[in-house]
Amino acid sequence: MNIFNRFFLWLLLGPSFLYRKMGVNIPHLRAILTAKLMMDDRRVSGIQQSRRKKQKPPKFATVSTMFFTALMGCVFLYSFAVGHDYLTELTIYFSFYVFILASTLISDFTSVLIDVRDNMIILPKPISDKTFVLARLLHIVIHVSKLILPMALPASIYLCVKEGLAGLFPFIFLIIAATLFTIFLINALYIFILKITTPEKFKNIISYFQIFFAIFFYAGYQLVPRLVSKTVLSHYSITSFKWAWITPPYWFAAGWQYLRVFNLASPLFIYFILSVAVPLLSVWLVIKYFAPSFNRKLSMIGGSEIGSAPVKTGSKGLLSTTSAFISSIAKWFTEKGAERMSFLNTWKLMSRSRDFKMKVYPSIGYILVYVVIIFMNNKMSMASIMDQTGAGRFVFLGVIYFSSFVLVMAVQQLMFSEKYKAAWIYYITPIQLPGKLFSGALKAAIVKFYLPLVMLTSIVAVAVVGPKIIPNLLLGIFNQFLITTLRAYISMRALPFSVQQATSVKGGGFIRGLFSMLITIILAILHFMIYGYLTVIIIFCVLSAIASWLMMDSLKNKTWATVMMREYED
Repeated sequence: MNIFNRFFLWLLLGPSFLYRKMGVNIPHLRAILTAKLMMDDRRVSGIQQSRRKKQKPPKFATVSTMFFTALMGCVFLYSFAVGHDYLTELTIYFSFYVFILASTLISDFTSVLIDVRDNMIILPKPISDKTFVLARLLHIVIHVSKLILPMALPASIYLCVKEGLAGLFPFIFLIIAATLFTIFLINALYIFILKITTPEKFKNIISYFQIFFAIFFYAGYQLVPRLVSKTVLSHYSITSFKWAWITPPYWFAAGWQYLRVFNLASPLFIYFILSVAVPLLSVWLVIKYFAPSFNRKLSMIGGSEIGSAPVKTGSKGLLSTTSAFISSIAKWFTEKGAERMSFLNTWKLMSRSRDFKMKVYPSIGYILVYVVIIFMNNKMSMASIMDQTGAGRFVFLGVIYFSSFVLVMAVQQLMFSEKYKAAWIYYITPIQLPGKLFSGALKAAIVKFYLPLVMLTSIVAVAVVGPKIIPNLLLGIFNQFLITTLRAYISMRALPFSVQQATSVKGGGFIRGLFSMLITIILAILHFMIYGYLTVIIIFCVLSAIASWLMMDSLKNKTWATVMMREYED
């Protein structure tokens, strides 16, 4: 157990005499907390998805989490460059703090809060209910403290240097109040979601929120510096926003201002009262009303994952979980037999696997942000895009070739799954060529993640530029198919969803990714060079289509000997 966990354990076990009076068994409490903190050290946090080459659990997850949280706190210091008064600066700071803390807790804290394993592991042991409840509460306090302390440390140092202790102590007090208010918001959000949906769908909603969280950070990092100039920031004042007084971050900022001056006649007194009363009222609401209902819902989560969804039966009484539309698509793009089975199975798993969605879906948001950045460039104009001059060609090729990033991410994740042991089904079926499993999975990824983008891009391109864009459009699409099939042939060295997720990053993974990126750049440059030559474009379209077909055929004809040999190499 690392030094930070030892410190928190020593600090919270300090008032042991009070715990004994409450009827808590101190040795049991210490043992439970020690085990939980050791497990925290071995669990990768939600805010930094560290990747490792081996299947060994991480040993310093707590230290790395606190380090990245401290870096995030340093980013918050940017709020002190906005405006020219502390009321504006701290309102922006507390807005950052509440939003980022809530997002971080939802993405990372959910695994601690929604952990029903305690009910199966600890409760059967001779441990009292009071010890069990206190251990859970103290663990939550430690977990939250490891986030808020490093996150608030940079601003605390800044205010201490600028304003001394008169600015530091009010800030610490209001950080605690803001944290309590944030926890209230999370509990209210969880209760609301559990009220309107099932516990199993609750986990999916949290996963989608994590995806939104990743896209939001990327978009903020890319777009905010381009949208706001330094001159506007330096002259901005929160008082120009007449509805600012109804927002909690404004209360916390005004409360700090009031405590620093401590003038009883100040009109900021009412905001100080709100900054204290609302968090305390929130805690009372959580304990009195939200906690009992939330605990009942938590107990449902552990037992509702299996068998909660109604079983749909087809007209012949057979189990039918695939829509007729997807079955029709499978008939259009795949051969009957192993390839079609792999297509349908991959389609279902890509739609249901939270791990797969967490790896792939954020890339869709990255592409949208990239498109916005392109059109924000002042050098770009609609006339250059319509006339397909140098800048217009660059925009078109950038969208075409960069849009395949989603497909590349999907293909990269096709082999990996947390439920990898279910892949035994492949080895007991009479499949002569496992390559058909690869081609079926690849076609499912192409149809699901790339064809919609191709259709959307094609419609917009033809509508804006006209029919003259079609030859270059087809060449870009065929080149993306060629790159994808080539990458699949090289990287798909195990059957779909048959490899443990922890082994997704190998020594050669970076080299293969760099190689595919290099091929993409080379093809994009060559395409740019021949862009205006229609005859050459048509010839390259035919060559690229033939090459893509040949690569897909080679992938389909992979034998068991090749697959098994590569598995043994890993």
